[in-house]
Amino acid sequence: MENESRPLTLARAVSCEADVASLAEADRLLLARWLAQSAPSADLPPGMGRRRRRVLVVATAAAVFLVPWVALLAVTLPQHQQTHLWRTTWVGFDIALLLGFASMAWLGWRNRQLVMTAMVVTATLMLCDAWFDLTLSWGGREQAASILTAAFGEVPFAVFLFVAYRRMLLALARRVWEIEGEPGPLPALWRQRIFILPPRPKRLRSRGTPPPRDAA
Repeated sequence: MENESRPLTLARAVSCEADVASLAEADRLLLARWLAQSAPSADLPPGMGRRRRRVLVVATAAAVFLVPWVALLAVTLPQHQQTHLWRTTWVGFDIALLLGFASMAWLGWRNRQLVMTAMVVTATLMLCDAWFDLTLSWGGREQAASILTAAFGEVPFAVFLFVAYRRMLLALARRVWEIEGEPGPLPALWRQRIFILPPRPKRLRSRGTPPPRDAA
C-alpha cells in the first residue's frame, strides 16, 4: 500500500533526445503518458456528443427495423420483375466504382490518410457488384462468366482491400497507443475506443456491490 501511494518518477532525468532514447521501456511509456495527459485536448465541435448519440440511435433503430423488413421482402417480392432504366442503373453503378478506384489511387499515390476510407468504399462496391452479377445472371447465359469474375476477381480483390485496411488501421492505432504511453499490449480493434473522445470513467464499484448509503 505504501508503494502505491508514492508518485511515479523516471529512473533518470531527461534533458535531450539521447536521454529519452536511453530510458527503459517502462519509463518511455510513463513519459509518453505524461506528455499525452498534459497536452491540450482537441476542441470538439459544440454539440458533437448530442449529434453522435442521435446518429447511434438512428443506426440502432434502422438495424432493428430491417430485421422484419428483410423477412417481409423475402416472402412478398416476386422472383421475376421487368424493370426500366436497366442501362442507367448499371452505368451509374460502374461510375461509382470508377470513382472509388480513382479516389483510392489518387489518395494512395499522395500518401493521404483518406485512402483508408476509399479502400473500404471500393471494396464494398466490388462485393455489391459481384452479388448483383451473380444473382441477376443466375440461370442465364452470363452465369458462368459472373461466377468466374466474382471468384477470381471481385471478391479476392475486395478481401485484399479489407485486409490492407485492417493492417493500416492497426498500425495507426498502435502509433496512437504508443504516443499516449498506454501500458500493455494493443487491444483488439473492436475494443478500442474512439481516440478523439474522452475515455469512459471506470466503474467505481463492481457488479453485485451494494451502492453507498447516501446514493439516491
